[in-house]
Amino acid sequence: MVDYQALMRILSQPRPNGSAQEAQTRKALLAWLNQNGIRYRLQPFRIYPHFWLILGLWLIISRSLLAWATWQRLGWPVFWIALIGLVGGLIDVAFNFPLITWPGSKLGQNILIEFIPAQPVQELVICAHYDSKTELLDHRQRMFFIKSLPIGILLTALVGILGPLVFNLIQLGSSLALPLFGVAMILSFFLVFLAWGLGLNLSLGGLRAKLGSESQGAVDNGAACAILLGLARRITDNQDLSGRTTLTLALFTGEEINMLGSRAYVRNHDWNLPSAALNMEVMGQNGEYVLWEKDGYSLKLWPCSLALNQILVEIIVKVTGSKPLFVGPVNSDAGSFLRKNIPATALGTYDQELRDRGFHGPQDQLERVVLARLPEAVEILTRLIERINLVGLPITEKVDL
Repeated sequence: MVDYQALMRILSQPRPNGSAQEAQTRKALLAWLNQNGIRYRLQPFRIYPHFWLILGLWLIISRSLLAWATWQRLGWPVFWIALIGLVGGLIDVAFNFPLITWPGSKLGQNILIEFIPAQPVQELVICAHYDSKTELLDHRQRMFFIKSLPIGILLTALVGILGPLVFNLIQLGSSLALPLFGVAMILSFFLVFLAWGLGLNLSLGGLRAKLGSESQGAVDNGAACAILLGLARRITDNQDLSGRTTLTLALFTGEEINMLGSRAYVRNHDWNLPSAALNMEVMGQNGEYVLWEKDGYSLKLWPCSLALNQILVEIIVKVTGSKPLFVGPVNSDAGSFLRKNIPATALGTYDQELRDRGFHGPQDQLERVVLARLPEAVEILTRLIERINLVGLPITEKVDL
């Protein structure tokens, strides 16, 4: 029997990336694996603990400087400030290249529990993340600013173009100079509002944590990690469960900083077999199971695997008697697999009252986790593995990259 209460005590402590608490949590998880005779390996990769702090400050400083240069009618410097501001953020977020977020980089470690049969014909990855994060705004509240990112990018580009244009029109004495300057002023005000809103949320999470109002990370995403460990114990006790499927149970870190851990795993893995992935988020709550229809990151979403979702619907109905909800979108580790054109989806739960709110803050605590739902989720995953061994993986799906 797995003592889920003991596991959740390990996984209900704040554990931000690169912190001593994260290292202590990893050490405790590895000790649990050793005590239960479960083999694992660690995958090191470069992690950037101050990723969001630096990006938040970059947004605030660069866009405020852009607005000031616009108001001062400086001309071409407006264009260059806008260009540098855009490149500095987009390169880091979209291409996973630490152009500005590299200070303070450390070694992160994914925990990989692998069950490899003698003659595998397919591969299934089931994953969750063991890092946590505290932000200024609630998980749902911040979505206003996340969804406004494309608008912010457009506003930055427009203000950057209008800067030299207005300057040149003023030099020519054109009657268009004043109205276009007014447009640039209005756009820059909106841009500063969006930049400060998102920037403060990203950069002040650490301050909130120091004031004692941080997230325990029990739901996001400790419960999902406990479920994976329960599944690892079940497969260890019954090696025949994996059949001819290579099973990887991955506990990623770095999810809370742009999915760095799962992106490192996908990038460095040899995808020689037909493969699929299931990511678990915010499990163990008292409401319905949910399946997300789209996943990705703040600037790009991909459709989740319809075939995997349909299989999970059938299994969840058989295990619980209730049909899961289709919701979305979400930004999770499943997006790292979808980006690689690997069929993937994400499974989670809702809170009956909070629904999909109350994460990255003090409402994410151990009391929200219904312990009885953790072995229930292990049963769902066990049946998923058995089903995939029987019918194979949905390897024909392709997504538009």
